[in-house]
Amino acid sequence: MEEKNMRPMTHLLVLIAGCGLIGTCLGLGINVAGLFFTSIADDLQCGMGSASATLTIYNLMHAFTGMIAPTVLERFGLKKTVYFGTALQVLSTFLLSMAQSIGVLWLLNVLRGFAAGLIGTVSVTILINHWFHKDNALMTSIAIGFSGLAGALLSPLFSALIQNNGYRFAYQIMAGIALMFHLPALLFPISLRPEEKGLKAYGETEQRTENPSEEKDVQVSVKLLFPVVILYGICASATSALPPHFAGLAETYGLAALGAMMVSANMVMNTAGKVILGKWVDLSGVKQPVVVFSFLVALASLCLFALRNPAILVGSAGLYGLCFALSTVSIAVLTRDVFGPARYKDLYPTAALTSTIAHAVFTVVFGLLFDRSQSYDSSLILCALLGLCSLGLILCVYRIKEKRIAFPNQNRR
Repeated sequence: MEEKNMRPMTHLLVLIAGCGLIGTCLGLGINVAGLFFTSIADDLQCGMGSASATLTIYNLMHAFTGMIAPTVLERFGLKKTVYFGTALQVLSTFLLSMAQSIGVLWLLNVLRGFAAGLIGTVSVTILINHWFHKDNALMTSIAIGFSGLAGALLSPLFSALIQNNGYRFAYQIMAGIALMFHLPALLFPISLRPEEKGLKAYGETEQRTENPSEEKDVQVSVKLLFPVVILYGICASATSALPPHFAGLAETYGLAALGAMMVSANMVMNTAGKVILGKWVDLSGVKQPVVVFSFLVALASLCLFALRNPAILVGSAGLYGLCFALSTVSIAVLTRDVFGPARYKDLYPTAALTSTIAHAVFTVVFGLLFDRSQSYDSSLILCALLGLCSLGLILCVYRIKEKRIAFPNQNRR
């Protein structure tokens, strides 16, 4: 009886630890970063572009370091990786409060991004893949969705701290919260794989045996499908670069006061959409929910373009929040579904890297399009097209996959 009770508890501890790591690497590292830009620019006498570059540097380092995270995890194990990543993350975040130049802030965000890459999205999803066979997509979405929840809950706190105590003190508090978020991963008796604790993955019923001919099929599938998956990730992530412009969009419509409500509705769906997508994927597979979500993002973009009713704008901004589920959870579960858990750690870091770069590039693109026309119309049309492209690419992925299942020997010699 004791062993039966221990199993689900250990799996729950793994999920809580993953949520904590994501809470720091995405929630603190990205979702509240914009609150600091104005204060940094004023204090260090630099432009907003230089201040916002701290986030760009962090994002890119996070993504590039994710490429080596699987190797580091395999060589040093979960605990040593988390200990090192936590020490680097907490120390570099605390040192942000002492930086006297923008160059030092950039350097410290290189270190923060490096730490986040080691223990962030790639590592957490690999951990969840090892521990959860059943409800894998739901657990992935809960962990990644915690970033939006952490950002929503902590944004008011950091806004108040910056206003009342200054951004340097706020960075010190952020370092303390990061350490608190990492405590479950540091202290809980968990490991990279359940076998190391004498357990099985949740929902695991039998051990999979390797089949050489099946491995050959996987190699062919990678060549055929991975470029399409990468293109899908680029389109999905590009759409998620629009919500930071919602306040400006409302202002161009003469509804400046509506901007905050649009952002709030969008952030609520940021978290809810990830959980909904994950549960739906576990029930029906990846294809159907991703097709529906992609269509709804395209529809929301067209509504934001064509309609000016305040209620519809807030509702459309909320519906558009589904883009965050597509740009994070869907890429992870799609990679696992198409190529299998064994190839996930090899392929997902590349998909995550290209998606992050796409998000960074399109954040600038949307700003440049506005500068040229003083309107977001072209950006909204572009996002609608990107949503439809995502839909088409998903259909293409599963068309190719289903064709290979129907004709498994077509590429063998």
